[in-house]
Amino acid sequence: MKVTNAFQIIITEKFTQSRAFYKKLGFTPIFDGDWYCQLVWSTAPSVQLGLMKPGHETQPPIFQSATIGEGTVLTLEVEEARDAADELSKAGFEFAVDLRDEPWGQRHFALLDPNGVRIDIASPTAELSPEFAQQFKETGQGVMA
Repeated sequence: MKVTNAFQIIITEKFTQSRAFYKKLGFTPIFDGDWYCQLVWSTAPSVQLGLMKPGHETQPPIFQSATIGEGTVLTLEVEEARDAADELSKAGFEFAVDLRDEPWGQRHFALLDPNGVRIDIASPTAELSPEFAQQFKETGQGVMA
């Protein structure tokens, strides 16, 4: 199997609110129907996300139930999480987790989308504790290296 891309689709009763949220966050629709919206990040088009209304007749039953958000995390890697936090704070986003540095070499903060999906916005840091450094395979670098 040769994978060429991967993206998450959020099946949501809150389709309109979710589309507005992700557009405000910085995604751009490339397909924008009344039941499905495919979004991309304009400066990194391989970063994609789909939004779909539940129960659509074109979809098999396995793809019809809405997400409840629990247990789902969408991570967006950015150049510097501190700058992203400043930008999103000024844009009026509320943080579910405030900006912080982690011992595994990551600076991050989190948002919740209208469905309860956790959005972890993260960047690597130079600080990596020896405890975590030894757990990384091959490169010996942090999770986002």
